[in-house]
Amino acid sequence: MWLSPVHCSLAGSLHDLVKRASDRAAAEQSSLEIQGRSMVERLAFAGKQAEAAEWDAQEWKKRYEMSMVDYRKSAENSAAQYAALQWKVTSLEEKSSNLGRKLEGSKKESLDWQSKYEHLLIERQTDQERMGSEYAAIQVLQPSFW
Repeated sequence: MWLSPVHCSLAGSLHDLVKRASDRAAAEQSSLEIQGRSMVERLAFAGKQAEAAEWDAQEWKKRYEMSMVDYRKSAENSAAQYAALQWKVTSLEEKSSNLGRKLEGSKKESLDWQSKYEHLLIERQTDQERMGSEYAAIQVLQPSFW
């Protein structure tokens, strides 16, 4: 088959056009393949991050649950200690009240005994003074007898 020069120049231009389009398509394909690999890598990385985040979430959930168990135990212990302290306070208040009443009774009894003692002391002093004056009177009356 015989080709004319116009044909040859068209064939060359067409060939160049097809080659450029093929090169562009190859470059675009290469770029898309690189983008695809990049996306696959990013998806794999995101998957690993998601797994790590899930693991972290499970660990934090375990810690939270353990903290709640500890909190409940602590709250129960605190409530028991509070109840025990309330009982002790009530008991001590009753003892204090009883001792206060006993103290007041003892103070009253002490004042009664003090009053009786002072009364007896006055009576004794009065008796001693009376006896002293009687003794003096007897000595005046009978000086030779003693």
